[in-house]
Amino acid sequence: MNYSKNNKLIIKTILLSTILLLIFFLIPELAAARPGGGHSYSGGSNGGGGGDGIAGLVIYLLLSLPPEISIPLIIIIIVFYYLSKRKKSQSNVSVASVPTRQNRSNEFYELQSKIEQLKAADPNFSKMLFLDFVTSAYYKYYSLFSKKEFTNLRPFLSQHIYDNAARIAPNSRTISEIVIGNINIVAVFESSAYMAITVDIDANYTLSMGGRNTRYVLTERWLFNRKKGVLSQGPEKMRDLKCPNCGAASNFSDAGQCDYCDTFIVSGEMQWFVNQINILHQETFSTKGLGHYEQEVGTDYPTIVQPSINNYISRFVSNHQLGDWNSYWASFTDNIASAYFLEIYKAWSDLKWERVRHLISDRLYDSYNFWIAAYKQEGKRNKLENINIQRIDMAAVDVDLYYESFTVRIFASCLDYTETTTGNLVGGSKKNPRVFSEYWTFIRRTGVEKKEEEFSMHNCPNCGAPADKMGQAAVCEYCDTKISNGDFSWVLTRIVQDEEYTG
Repeated sequence: MNYSKNNKLIIKTILLSTILLLIFFLIPELAAARPGGGHSYSGGSNGGGGGDGIAGLVIYLLLSLPPEISIPLIIIIIVFYYLSKRKKSQSNVSVASVPTRQNRSNEFYELQSKIEQLKAADPNFSKMLFLDFVTSAYYKYYSLFSKKEFTNLRPFLSQHIYDNAARIAPNSRTISEIVIGNINIVAVFESSAYMAITVDIDANYTLSMGGRNTRYVLTERWLFNRKKGVLSQGPEKMRDLKCPNCGAASNFSDAGQCDYCDTFIVSGEMQWFVNQINILHQETFSTKGLGHYEQEVGTDYPTIVQPSINNYISRFVSNHQLGDWNSYWASFTDNIASAYFLEIYKAWSDLKWERVRHLISDRLYDSYNFWIAAYKQEGKRNKLENINIQRIDMAAVDVDLYYESFTVRIFASCLDYTETTTGNLVGGSKKNPRVFSEYWTFIRRTGVEKKEEEFSMHNCPNCGAPADKMGQAAVCEYCDTKISNGDFSWVLTRIVQDEEYTG
């Protein structure tokens, strides 16, 4: 009898050990995301790795299990924890799969070459407008998921993606509060019949299913295709998934027929369409990581400079009939890059994000507004004080039929810390400045001639009225004009950390 009980106890111990170890090692570790510009959606991951996680598990075992079970379990877990950390530490030294700085540069140069080839074949192609198209496709795909309006996406999805989504029971699940953090073009290639662009999308959303709401953070890889020889369409048809034939708002039948012009739109014949969706990473969202700091990575990396930058600078100078590029560059760094940097980070620190609504794109505004709401929810705030801009490097210039863009690398230092609303320090330092660098991308419509020194941080760039009534949509209430598209002035559209920048 005792022998049988002991066997059962051993089996239970082994099973429980296995389950707990799996749970423990599958909990994602807390990844640092520098507040004020370095947030990635995995930064506040569910659970806590490292010492805090194992300590909590040990306490749980001691309190909930008898000693003859808890002590062996604790010993096993500590041994596995030590071995895994040791292995991880050793692997960080020489893992061949981790891209080096040179690898990143080579990948960047190759990608830029492919984009140039795409532009040569399609003079209308605009990277900015394509990213707007991706944004709209992502929002609508998930917001219309399992709804009858999903048919409006038929011309913009492959047959298998559309059919798979259509099989979901109507209204069985809803996806809301969609926030896109960043979109990266990772590959451009072509087949015998199609052009293809692959993008990685960092986002988060709330899934409601079976009466339960869960917020997820994801990195997804989307493949877009279009028939070779098709030219890109203009802003009015790229920004909001309009009918590629008549330009009317999307209103399609299940067969892809436009209700306005009666044209059957075949995927890829006139516009890009989504041919593949892969989820690279997914986890539930938590605000537990806010205030966690780690050492900066990449600040000492050399700036990745666009191979064809001089050609685009010459084109920019010619388009605007500039007598001297160096004088213009000095004006841009003083009146745009530096001024935006200080103004935007001050609004972040003050939790007054609405003050810079007219300075940033819709996607960037929504992304960082999400993080400010997360800080408020936790009763915390990230402070950036004594900001000192050390230098600004030009990294990339783009000029196309519709947009101009400058990507600059800003080197700076500041006091970067997180505290509670009652003033208790959570992370960072109020004494030691943090040195960092970031890549900032600014865009504006091609043809805008307003001088940079005439631009005001606090006024509508169209009518000149105070920029105090922009609202969530960045529409000035004085002139009823949308400001965040770059139609009147430079708009910040992207912030990327130096170690993550891929062009």
